[in-house]
Amino acid sequence: MIEFLKKVGVGKDRWQDLSYEESLTVQREILNKNVNDIQLGFFWGAIRLKHPTVDELSGFLDALKEETNFLECDEFSPLDLAVNYDGKNRSIHILPSSIFIATGSGAKIVGHGNETVPSKFGTTYHQVLNAMGCEYPKSQEIILKALELSGFSFYHQKMYNPKLHLLLPKRRNFYLRTYLNTIEKIINPFKTTKVIIGVNHNNYISKYIEISQYSGFKESFVVKGLEGGIEPFIDRETKIFTNKAFSLTILSKNRDNNVSISNKNVSLKENALINLSILKNEDNPFREWAILTAGILIVAYGLTEDIKEAINIAEESLKSGVAYENFEIYKSITRK
Repeated sequence: MIEFLKKVGVGKDRWQDLSYEESLTVQREILNKNVNDIQLGFFWGAIRLKHPTVDELSGFLDALKEETNFLECDEFSPLDLAVNYDGKNRSIHILPSSIFIATGSGAKIVGHGNETVPSKFGTTYHQVLNAMGCEYPKSQEIILKALELSGFSFYHQKMYNPKLHLLLPKRRNFYLRTYLNTIEKIINPFKTTKVIIGVNHNNYISKYIEISQYSGFKESFVVKGLEGGIEPFIDRETKIFTNKAFSLTILSKNRDNNVSISNKNVSLKENALINLSILKNEDNPFREWAILTAGILIVAYGLTEDIKEAINIAEESLKSGVAYENFEIYKSITRK
């Protein structure tokens, strides 16, 4: 480990980037607990200050993939939700309802994650789903069954990569973001070819497109959305970048309606009730926002490239009741 610290931890004027092979080796050592806490914290801090290269991220990622329990989902070709594991702490979650609006339209969607992840230690969309009455699928069999019957499923990090999950206490003690925040969301545990990635900083857009291709995704959508997620902004344009020959600019209908999406005074239970209300197609100030978010998912999944058509498709899913039916199916399967 010392040889790697000497390369990355000697200051701005002297630090060197690691090669792919060196990055692969050091991450294997970290996962196998061959690095003490002082060395680990110093390494994470050095990489954070230096900023990881694509070669370094690729090596770190491959070491994680070696320890990942992958699921085969070729028959479903789902869209992977690569959203930040550290959740949100400044806005409500609309993704739980948008997911099932999209699956009610014919999309297949998969997610994965963990809880109380630094640096936000925020609320995650899957915690909101649990507050809505769902549970984490308890086995790979249930994960696949939920995906088949409801159009959505979730794979917890403690199941798909136990060694990475066991690093979480050390990550919490380190407190700040590390390169693990960047790559854990694009591990691709479902081995699918489609991904939608939430990003906060412009300088990571091209990096995510490149590294997602390396991770096996053939179609990548990168959304510079609310709190670095995939939900569009309400009060301004949302930019979506792809590895294809087009990109999108989204404008929300809610932008002139004085709708507040702040979660400072919204509890987990209240956030769950908002999403349940939307799925029941009740009059709700966040309804159009959920439909727009579902439209983005529908485009990323590939049902259409026209966002206006996707929004119409999402509207019909909600009005017909299929979106709520799919949610009820998912809830029933995960609670068994």
